Amino acid sequence: MSELATRLVVPGELGPSRVRLDGPGHLAVGPWPVRGATASVGEPGTSDVPAAPLVRAGVVSRCALFRRLAEAERVVQMSAPAGSGKTVLMRSWIAEAGLARHAAWVPVDSEERDPQRFWLSVLGALRETAPGAALVRALTAAPDLDGWAVVERLLTDLAPLADRLWLVIDDVHELGPDALRQLELLVLRAPPDLRLVLATRHDLRLGLHRLRLEGELTEIRASDLRFNVAEARELFAAAGVRLPEAALVTLHERTEGWAAGLRLAALSLVGHSDPAGFAAGFSGTERTVAEYLLDEVLDRQRGPNTCWTRCWTGSAKRSGGCCCAPPSWSG
Repeated sequence: MSELATRLVVPGELGPSRVRLDGPGHLAVGPWPVRGATASVGEPGTSDVPAAPLVRAGVVSRCALFRRLAEAERVVQMSAPAGSGKTVLMRSWIAEAGLARHAAWVPVDSEERDPQRFWLSVLGALRETAPGAALVRALTAAPDLDGWAVVERLLTDLAPLADRLWLVIDDVHELGPDALRQLELLVLRAPPDLRLVLATRHDLRLGLHRLRLEGELTEIRASDLRFNVAEARELFAAAGVRLPEAALVTLHERTEGWAAGLRLAALSLVGHSDPAGFAAGFSGTERTVAEYLLDEVLDRQRGPNTCWTRCWTGSAKRSGGCCCAPPSWSG
């Protein structure tokens, strides 16, 4: 399991999350148009591109995993179930490594199963990076905008890339089949200095076996993301929870180092009168542990509009934070 750093991550500014389709975009005029796109001259960094949510202070710095990300070859596939800590790991690594201006962040939601939405998000995020601002031409939405043509055009734009550039795509499993096939084209033909980090809840059908055989695929799985005891201790300390060692070990064993389980435990232990009794009071698989912790928390924060409920349903993750969650909360 990963080594624990005693210092806390102080995040920098991350790249943008997506390009909205409800406003005008900008297109730096290039050698040829993409079918269905409209062009206008403009500069990158437009105000309608929201920044990705920042990492909150207090996140456990997972140095061994950071090193694997930094030393990766062409593609990283981070494949693990929900609640494993994929998003927080990627955000904290970007902040820790000082990659804010060299990392394009693209979260995918159900609306972006549409290839056009997805590729406009990718282009907008790349244009907000230092290398991409000089190379990548933007597009505006149009009814007949073709995803395949966008990818070919992006590959042409990135061909002269001479600086390391990271494209981080979160929740890739949400993409539809057409967008996935187009992403495979980008993965297999990307220039040498473009690195891709793909976070997903299950393995992707992207022809990654070829990269695996060539030693150009780094794989991070649920077992790699599990917290060890030292990391669990740091997580609880960041949330203001001090546990007896025996109670800490019990919670770690019964959550099996599962990030969401530990974070829910930290949330429910804030102000708890009997931490040791709490730790001894549940057992079972990840599912039963999660159900127990959810019941514990919901007993203390009822109602659909509580801050914690918004965190668990995902609205706080999209907006960048939660007032009641531990600093290392992730989805």
